[in-house]
Amino acid sequence: MTVEFQECLKSLRLPAVKDCFQKLADQARAQRYTYEQYLAEVLEREREERRRHRIERYLRASKLPLEKNLDSFDRSRLPAKVDAQLSLLLEGSFVDRAENVLAFGNPGSGKSHLLYAL
Repeated sequence: MTVEFQECLKSLRLPAVKDCFQKLADQARAQRYTYEQYLAEVLEREREERRRHRIERYLRASKLPLEKNLDSFDRSRLPAKVDAQLSLLLEGSFVDRAENVLAFGNPGSGKSHLLYAL
């Protein structure tokens, strides 16, 4: 990779392209990709990497306790009705409908834990 090419990728802020373009170029030659197919693959890698970094940045900024997830929650403590409602919430359709989730219960019953996990 030439210095000029590296500088170009740096100034355009394309770090994922810098990391993967050579490997993908070799793969493209071996599989006889068109230029468009190669470019599409390189740009898709950049897009995926940016999405991953954005999610990580948002999670850090949210300051949500990442240890509060569904794997660390004991669902057997929940009444059957609440467990059924939780299953519906986990589908995520309330997000598509832009609905709020309200949680009521005694202190220490796991409300915050479940809402963090959602």
